[in-house]
Amino acid sequence: MKERFKKIRMDGTINVNMDSKKGVWTADKRTVINMMRLVCEEYQRDNYTLTLRQLYYQLVSRDVIPNHDKVYKKISSLKDDAVYGGLIDWNIFEDRGRVPSVPYHVDGIEHALERAASWHTLDRQENQNNHIEVWTEKDAISSILKRVTSPFGVTLVVNKGYTSSTAIYGAYKRFSEAINHGQKIKILYFGDHDPSGLDMIRDINDRLMMMFIRGADEDILNDAFGHWKEKAYSVYDVLNLNDRYEKVGSLMEGNDSDEVYELFEQGQKELYLKDKGFFEIIQVGLTMDQINEFNPPPNPAKMTDPRMKGYVAKFGRVSWEVDALKPKVMERIVKSAIISQMNMDMYDAILKIEKEEKKIIRGFSDKINEEE
Repeated sequence: MKERFKKIRMDGTINVNMDSKKGVWTADKRTVINMMRLVCEEYQRDNYTLTLRQLYYQLVSRDVIPNHDKVYKKISSLKDDAVYGGLIDWNIFEDRGRVPSVPYHVDGIEHALERAASWHTLDRQENQNNHIEVWTEKDAISSILKRVTSPFGVTLVVNKGYTSSTAIYGAYKRFSEAINHGQKIKILYFGDHDPSGLDMIRDINDRLMMMFIRGADEDILNDAFGHWKEKAYSVYDVLNLNDRYEKVGSLMEGNDSDEVYELFEQGQKELYLKDKGFFEIIQVGLTMDQINEFNPPPNPAKMTDPRMKGYVAKFGRVSWEVDALKPKVMERIVKSAIISQMNMDMYDAILKIEKEEKKIIRGFSDKINEEE
């Protein structure tokens, strides 16, 4: 709803002193606000909500504004003026950090049955070979990703940066159960292309693998691990797997201690998980191929990031945020990645059963109406 609370001046010039290299950005205020309105209307037509950062990147990609922190702050101020002045619909924006908790209620039995039918959803991942989850560092795009993950019954994990140890342990327990049911774990990771964003993939992999190989729950590996161990995997296979097992090499000769045995056993477990493909993190975005295809506006990589040196050596001094992609592009990327890991015939069969069960629930409502 475009509700007006105060008057704003549309005429005038915007002047932002960026820095000594980039100088002063000057623009017509009316032109910038009208372009903001255009972006918001485009998102609203497709039933998307919008974050301030997404609005900002859309203006950058259309060459309306330069990509600079001080310009971002100015756009934030202009956005507030535009919604308070009734120029932009309030409902196009959402604040995911301040969501009220509204108690559930219904208007009667019929309403309750209709809601039950609408919400009746079976496990759409049942009997799949892969246990699929989509992980992202960005809460700002979670509402977009949910539009893809929810129909497939895929769990969406929003880490808000590096994930917590509690969240990692929760994932370990979910994945352990899935492995015990014969499924392979596929984490589809969708995040920024910058030093920290890419390092988060490594961090998630290392911490989960550590729990798998050191965890007390031996059931994760089932009896299959015992059969697999009987194959002639030498100690050198373990030593060559990862530098972390170099310690085994210095202890092996003439040493039959528990420490050596434990390290070797952990190495075998990691080899097993990788050999059988039980656990995999797949970077579905933001990739260099996508950057070349969609040309999102670049940002200078943060020189203070401790992972900066390795990133610059490989990609240079620029980085890209996943927020800069259009929502339809995000949806298409993630949907394609999910479908590539799913048995769609199995999925369609679950949907068919679900549809029939919804009819049964709605039938109870019809019976109530007949009795009345």
